Amino acid sequence: MLYRNIADTGISVSALALGTWSFGNDRWWGHQDDQRSYEALDAALASGINLIDTAPVYGRGKSEEVIGSFIVGHKLRDKVIIATKLGLNWDKHGPKIFHDLTPIRMRQELDDSRKRLQTDYFDLYQVHWPDKNVPIASTAELMREFYEKKVIRAVGVSNYSVEQMQEFMRYCPLHSLQPQYSMFHRDIERETVDFCIKHNIAILAYAPLFSGILTGKFYFDNVAVPNDINRGYKSVHFKEPLLSLNKDCLSQLKEMAQKYGKTLGQLVLNWTMIQPGIVSVLAGSRSAQQLRDNLGSCGWVITREDMEMINILLRKREEKIKA
Repeated sequence: MLYRNIADTGISVSALALGTWSFGNDRWWGHQDDQRSYEALDAALASGINLIDTAPVYGRGKSEEVIGSFIVGHKLRDKVIIATKLGLNWDKHGPKIFHDLTPIRMRQELDDSRKRLQTDYFDLYQVHWPDKNVPIASTAELMREFYEKKVIRAVGVSNYSVEQMQEFMRYCPLHSLQPQYSMFHRDIERETVDFCIKHNIAILAYAPLFSGILTGKFYFDNVAVPNDINRGYKSVHFKEPLLSLNKDCLSQLKEMAQKYGKTLGQLVLNWTMIQPGIVSVLAGSRSAQQLRDNLGSCGWVITREDMEMINILLRKREEKIKA
């Protein structure tokens, strides 16, 4: 396993990380048995993956509880980099989720997450989303307090723009950014990547397989698209014109993957890991088998010629979408 540093924090993380939203066992990803989650965690840590990413909103605390009980039960706290988040709240009696970075809520989330994860500190604490109703200065100043009290080892933000990061950095050190990034979602390449490289901010990319779309299983393997919220947001990708554009692009990428003896998903993850500024790729795994499949993305290199071909394929797809 390849390891990379998060800025100058002294924290070294695996290039492939475990995303755990599905461990929440909620309507966002559908039913998930805790035992399958434990098996995925066990397989991840046995393989050398050390970065485990979660958030309170993943199952309204469920994901954090599963991770906490596993780590404590196996006495693995000193071997795991725990990354969690704050900034989202929810209706106790309904499905509504909303932004909430008020100081009282931030302090409550810190305490609640520590209890669920059964730890006194977090290796990386991330602001999940900016809250338009709370000044970034207020959020950053409280995050700095957590950092200076050594309750957290590193400070991160997620889903922040360059302008929002600049404002945050006026009041608090910033060590990482967690943005959505994949072959089919490359917005951060416009300005965010360069900014993060310049300011030594580690990029932890989430949704690298674009909710499973980039594995090709829904296009080529007759796998039914699950009826969960995440896939619902991407339903446009299973309708024309994107249906044909995606199938054509992924078909050519799948042929390329076969040259390396790899699956399409493994090629996609490998490509993502070696993009400029990317320190770690957060890939969700619902089971030990999915985790092992994802591990096939590590330990090999895409040739320069194939990288150029991939860029051509992706550029042609984007041009056809815009046409």
